[in-house]
Amino acid sequence: MDERTDVPKKALIVVDMQNGVIEHCVHPKKVTARIQEMVSRARDTGTPIFWVQDEQDFARHSTPWRIAAPLEPRDGEHHIFKTYRDAFAGTGLHAALNAQDVQHVVICGAQSDYCVRTAAQRAAAMGFDVTLVRDAHTTGAATFEGQTMTGDQVIAHTNAYFAGLDYPKQSISLLRAEEVVFHPVPVND
Repeated sequence: MDERTDVPKKALIVVDMQNGVIEHCVHPKKVTARIQEMVSRARDTGTPIFWVQDEQDFARHSTPWRIAAPLEPRDGEHHIFKTYRDAFAGTGLHAALNAQDVQHVVICGAQSDYCVRTAAQRAAAMGFDVTLVRDAHTTGAATFEGQTMTGDQVIAHTNAYFAGLDYPKQSISLLRAEEVVFHPVPVND
């Protein structure tokens, strides 16, 4: 096994891929399939996976609260339950990432313009390298002050924002799901 010590340890963060969230989003099947494939690759390499779920709008264990099929968290993977759009606010996400010695987070999920963007921006502001998976996040149409954008326009705007995001001495990247590489995580004996 190639134990590359020069590569920052990654974690995959799957944000709010819940039945009640994605039912109003564009391309839910395509996004779910891409996330499922990344989850499989992360599992194959021992990369930590963090499943974030909204509990502000959904009662725990209700159908809307559940992770959308065919995504299925496994025992031993991290569950983060949040009541704000920010997956770091009032949760143990930051401490759990630090406990796993994660330096680079790969973020995907729903909704692009709310919880995904907030989690990715917050992770960058906290000093993590960040990869936003450009074709593995989704949202629905949005209207504000009489202006409406389609879900696809919101996704494109979110991607454009991250394409230009820059923090000192950090890697901020925007990749397609197929371009995301997870390196084998060395197992401590």
